[in-house]
Parts: sequence; C-alpha cells; structure tokens
Amino acid sequence: MKEVVIKNNFYASTLTGIRIVQLSDLHLTKKVDLAYLKLLVEKINDVEPDLIVFTGDILQTKAIYLKEHIEIFKNFEAKAYFVTGNHDLVYGIKELKRIMDDSNITCLDNEIVKLKIKDFELQLVGLSDRYSFLRGIKRPIKELFSKLDPNLATILLTHQPKDIEHIGSYRIDVQLSGHTHGGQIYPFSKIVEFFQPYFSGLYTHNKSILYVSNGLGYWGLNIRYKANSEITVLTINL
Repeated sequence: MKEVVIKNNFYASTLTGIRIVQLSDLHLTKKVDLAYLKLLVEKINDVEPDLIVFTGDILQTKAIYLKEHIEIFKNFEAKAYFVTGNHDLVYGIKELKRIMDDSNITCLDNEIVKLKIKDFELQLVGLSDRYSFLRGIKRPIKELFSKLDPNLATILLTHQPKDIEHIGSYRIDVQLSGHTHGGQIYPFSKIVEFFQPYFSGLYTHNKSILYVSNGLGYWGLNIRYKANSEITVLTINL
C-alpha cells in the first residue's frame, strides 16, 4: 500500500480526512490468480477506505473471459466507481461495464455523481478515455464540466493524466489518473516520461492537484524495474 496525502489550498473547503483507494492499470488476464485478487480485496477492506476508484485499463483480454475475476470485487466493503482506459476500449467496454455493474462497481465515464461521506458532500466526475472517439464514443467535456456544482469539492477520474489540460476554469480540486505505469522499466521509462509530462506522483496544474498512479499490472513484459506497482491509499484534504 502506498500512502499519499493530497492537500488543495486553492478552494475554500472543510472536507478533510477522506480516504480513497485508487486502483489503476490492472491489465487483467485469465492468468491472474483468483487468490491474488481475493487477497487484494481483503487488504483494501482492511484499510477501511471511504471510497474505491479504478482509473482505467482494467482489461488485457476480453471481459467475458474475466467474469470470475471481476466478480471478486463484489466483496469490497466501500462504494466503488471506475472509468475506462485505452486498453478497455480495445477489449470491449460494453461487457466490462455490465460485469462491473453486476459487481456493484459503477461506471463514471462522462458522468457526475454527488456523494456524502463523513458528513462532507462532494462530487465525482469521470471521463472516458481520450481515444474513446475511435469507438464512436463522444467526450462532451465542456458540457459535462458545466454541470458541476462550483460550491462542492470535486474529484475527477480519468485514465490519462494529460486530461488535466481540459480543466480550464472549472473547479476540479483533484484529478486521479494512471496510464503511464511510471514507465514500468527503467531506462525505457525515460522515453515514456518524454511523451508524458505528468509521469508519476503528485503535480499541481493551475488550481488542481493531479495524482498519477504507477498502477498495479503490466503491459508487454511482466516486469517492472524502478517503477514499483502500487495500490494507492489517498487521504484527501480540500
């Protein structure tokens, strides 16, 4: 577990101590051990988070082959939400959304939800992947953000960190993303960092705080070097 504290001083808010577990880039295949996922759920439940979020790239094969894997997430004790990533687009988001919904995990692609946690009210907004247009899926970013309540603390879930450039003047206190794997394998990670200026960890962009997770899984080679995988436990103070 990687503990991260996020503080945004740009907006007047009394929201403190919200605990969110972020899972990103699982890249699940049939080879992933079910026992591993059960242990993952147990460890996350032990943290007693207020919220669990997936920031894309859940799949590395078709969702229909992973029904048994994904259904393990039914055992989460906290409310859970997800957005899709570019790999999910490749392997089929329609089936992924159906199985995740059956597992009590709500899709937030281009959606807003208001939540009350520990007497604090906040809103989550999610974006589909920036390449979703290749599957005929529109991202009505301005229309969506214009519906946000500017008086509420807002957390944006979106797979690719570069989406922070779309925020503009809208109130987004925190953006949670993944996608980069922290480069996955050094020194090739330097190439990833060149193309991904928001590479790993915490960043400030105008009035928004961005956290980029290294993610949990692999792409290509099942190797990580100087880019540790992570389950992120975020303490949010806004």
